[in-house]
Amino acid sequence: MALSISAIGACVGAASEGGAQPATPQDPPAQGWITAATPDAGPRCPHGALEDPHRGFVRCLEPGEADAGWLPPSPQPEPPPDDAGAPPPDGGPIDGGAPDASIVSAPPPLVEVKEPEFMNGDVPNVAKRLEKVSPDLAKCVADNGGLSGVTGSIKLQFLVRVRGRAEGVEILDSRNVTPDAERCIRQFLKNRPIGTPSADPVGVTVTLSLRAPK
Repeated sequence: MALSISAIGACVGAASEGGAQPATPQDPPAQGWITAATPDAGPRCPHGALEDPHRGFVRCLEPGEADAGWLPPSPQPEPPPDDAGAPPPDGGPIDGGAPDASIVSAPPPLVEVKEPEFMNGDVPNVAKRLEKVSPDLAKCVADNGGLSGVTGSIKLQFLVRVRGRAEGVEILDSRNVTPDAERCIRQFLKNRPIGTPSADPVGVTVTLSLRAPK
């Protein structure tokens, strides 16, 4: 994870210069934000490639890099459009149709926002901003199956650029929550105002600790 976000600044520089110098296997490259190995990239990149889906950045891997342990996971699909996936204001079904009988509505869990980690700068008060919307994050979990245990967690990662919004929201890890709850949280946070960063961009990694209400 740290190696994934440590690449932020270099990606911006690489994009502005129109490319990046290949890195040796002993010195993992520092390009890209959330990147993916692409084994079937074709003749252009026979050993795979690193890609930044948010900025269109691509770098072919060297022969010894294809199975490198520092390669981050593949990027997740983009959340649905802004008018779908987030908790509806009237508490009804997300798509306006009949509720899915397989989705269990449960009491909203208690949400604790752990201390965020930053890369390439800082975003002041980001934890407080997430705490203010914690009831909405809890509703995503409650309306999409609830917790499958007494406790749970969701580890998030996103970028904050100069416009001060969460971009490229990814779920790095989760425990005792459903995939639908993860999608709902990603959609809710997508492009949400999160604070002005000290640099452009700043990577943020934060964990939401969840606990079933007593």
